[in-house]
Amino acid sequence: MGRTRAQEAFKPGTEGQFSENDPALALTLARGLMVLKCFDLRNSSLGNKELVEMTGLSKAAVSRMTYTLTQFGFLRYSPSMRRYSLGLSLLTTAYPLLAGLRIRQIARPLMQQMANEIGGVVSMGMQLGRKMVYIESCVSAKSVSPVVAGIGSTIPIFPTAMGRAYLCGLSSIERKELLDTIAPEWDESDNKYLAQVTQALEQYDRWGFCLAKPNLVQETRSVGVAVKGLVDDQHYAFNCGMPIARLKQGQIESDIGPRLFELVRNVELLLGVR
Repeated sequence: MGRTRAQEAFKPGTEGQFSENDPALALTLARGLMVLKCFDLRNSSLGNKELVEMTGLSKAAVSRMTYTLTQFGFLRYSPSMRRYSLGLSLLTTAYPLLAGLRIRQIARPLMQQMANEIGGVVSMGMQLGRKMVYIESCVSAKSVSPVVAGIGSTIPIFPTAMGRAYLCGLSSIERKELLDTIAPEWDESDNKYLAQVTQALEQYDRWGFCLAKPNLVQETRSVGVAVKGLVDDQHYAFNCGMPIARLKQGQIESDIGPRLFELVRNVELLLGVR
């Protein structure tokens, strides 16, 4: 008989969180994944000593993890630098995920068309913990936007147009469940997140889209729209970023937002979303 998993184990927002006392947890695997998650754009190469400090694991445990991950191609070792970096097995593992997202294949031509028409960047993402992960991004050849997020890059949920739109696209029950998980006490009157969520919902009710937190990125303004309902058991949200230098007064609300809204509705029609 298999081990019983806690009911909360698969709740949105709990990704990356675990307890070593969880009887259903493969602890060695969890520790190996902790090591992998230490690598990012700022930490593209790390030595065992740094990984010990970042994970809190013992030297022996980290040494076993890096050796095993290297054997499977998830890490690469540089003898000259005596440091590790991410390996190609991660890329080959991620490819079936991206290739299997039906919405990417359907939305991309529409996203590229809009990006070309407005000279901006149109992107799509999914929620992971407290962040949104970019799964597609289309940029115009004439775009001068200082922010072009690559596939796999992440942004925070609360201040960004995509993250706010994602929250607005959830049902009230789904939204509360996620917020209770990623930001406990978010709905208390003095909590900074309550005002942000309230503002996003007001904008979404009024326009069908919402804006990023003011001055989030000095040179760019962005707008977000969520896909209605589930697509292959997942929620999605889109955003569009425009350099301020190319925007006219009020254009983000009167033109860019409605364009993105229409794009997302067309994607829904093509997907058969009700």
